[in-house]
Amino acid sequence: MGELEQAIDMARAAIPMTKALISARAAELTQKFADELDPYSGSIMVRQFRDQLHSELAA
Repeated sequence: MGELEQAIDMARAAIPMTKALISARAAELTQKFADELDPYSGSIMVRQFRDQLHSELAA
C-alpha cells in the first residue's frame, strides 16, 4: 500500500523475535515477506533488510 519504509521497519523488529522463537513457520513467513519485496529490490532499505534477515537467521 505504498508504505515500504513502515513495512520494513516492522519486519526488522520481528527478526529477533523470529530467531528467538525457533519457529519454522515464523521464519518462513518472514522470508515470504522478503520475497514479496522483489519489485523494490533496487531500494537500499530492501537490500539492508534482506542482508540483516539472512545474517541474523543464519547465525
